[in-house]
Amino acid sequence: MYQGKVFDLGRQGDGLLKQEGQTVFIAGALPEETVSYRLTADNRAELDEIVSASPDRAMPVCPFFEQCGGCALQHLSNDLYQRFKLRYFKGLFPAEWSVAFDDSVFIPFKSRRRATFALLWNGALRKLGFNAKQSDRIVEIKSCSVLVEPLEKLIEPLRRFVCDKTRSFPKKKGVGDVSVLMTETGADVLLTLPFEPDFDWRQSAAQFAAENGLARLSWRTSEREEPEPLAVLHAPELSIGNFILKPPAGVFLQPSVQGQDALTQAVAEYVGKAGKIMDLFCGAGTFSLPLLQKKRIIKGADNAQFALQALKEASAGRIETQERDLFKTPLYPDELDGFDCVIFDPPRAGAKAQCEQIAASTVEKVVAVSCNPVSFVRDAEILINAGFALARVRPVDQFAFTPHLELAALFER
Repeated sequence: MYQGKVFDLGRQGDGLLKQEGQTVFIAGALPEETVSYRLTADNRAELDEIVSASPDRAMPVCPFFEQCGGCALQHLSNDLYQRFKLRYFKGLFPAEWSVAFDDSVFIPFKSRRRATFALLWNGALRKLGFNAKQSDRIVEIKSCSVLVEPLEKLIEPLRRFVCDKTRSFPKKKGVGDVSVLMTETGADVLLTLPFEPDFDWRQSAAQFAAENGLARLSWRTSEREEPEPLAVLHAPELSIGNFILKPPAGVFLQPSVQGQDALTQAVAEYVGKAGKIMDLFCGAGTFSLPLLQKKRIIKGADNAQFALQALKEASAGRIETQERDLFKTPLYPDELDGFDCVIFDPPRAGAKAQCEQIAASTVEKVVAVSCNPVSFVRDAEILINAGFALARVRPVDQFAFTPHLELAALFER
């Protein structure tokens, strides 16, 4: 057993202290706290006792905080939490870029409208919940402090449904997941399990959907498979700008309405009066639809076929789309020339190949949205080296209690 004083927080929110000249990471500890701890492995330690607590220590709002791997920062005061996130975020940007940071947007907890629960079964043993931190072990949560109330209330009914021992699993042992999106017409539930539903499963699914007021319950055997509806009571619907989107099962959407609104407002502000816009990695149109005006021309590209179809239907064909893998085949300069503005919102891997093509084009304004500031900074450097200036950046925190931070940004040349 050792004792030491924490001097800072690491990028993932772990406390940092020195042990024989080496930096040790210890989850749950805060700066200026004296703690006793046990060394584990790889310069990590396990907190044993807080000998002297920090005034910035807060009471976690979730009873599963120390077990579940979803939230790492509930023990931070609001002030320390915000300072911590912005310090590491802004530190990613080289000083010579002279970035102007717009006011940050912090989305409150209990705002998450979508979640994916892990499922495990082994004979009669069945579990539904979230994974523990850096582990396949499932924590069987009964509540979740970051979810909107209707979604939180579905946890127990979902557990009873998928863990019902009277219903057999065709495979004796396996894992899967249950994804839920709360829409304006009810919950859209998607089961991903490595076997086909038999009659009993289908009948039980329809009954579960009706009893719990779901909009739709679908099934697929892997993330690469097209979901098959098992029960549809109402078409799932979401309002995006002045349009109604009917999202396909499993489509990517922003995790909260408030976060979506914050990013959408930033994108609209940065786009300004641009009349011809190309939206890359457009998905189902989170940013395209609110920008659609009478005389504005918008085109979109993505590799998600069903998301593009939903966008086409929501816009009544006014947004022209093309199915394209922008990692393997980005839009080339001759395809981008003539657009007043390009928007891109890639997955966590970023948009390196696409930014190289934008850099070689005549486009003068780029609006970027990113869920990974590290890959964003890499891509931003490509644009900056091609003559763009990173004019504005707005941090958006819609994953409460995590080290994760998103952003919208404006490039001009």
